[in-house]
Amino acid sequence: MAVDLTKLWNVLDDLLEAGNEFVEARVETVYGVIHGKLKARAELTTTKFDDNGLKTTEIGLRDKLIKLYPLDEYPFD
Repeated sequence: MAVDLTKLWNVLDDLLEAGNEFVEARVETVYGVIHGKLKARAELTTTKFDDNGLKTTEIGLRDKLIKLYPLDEYPFD
């Protein structure tokens, strides 16, 4: 009895696609939580630099991630 490799490939491809979507959703959720907490912290301050502090922190996170995962190797979706 021969195994139909096309069906096996399709199942594995579907699993990979579902896993990719799951991970992408989790990343967006985590970023949303981080952004929300940073924004709440910025709103608690009374200085004129609170929005700039939020932007600086988020840009710093972005820069660290880009160093770990360069855009030329890992382009946007």
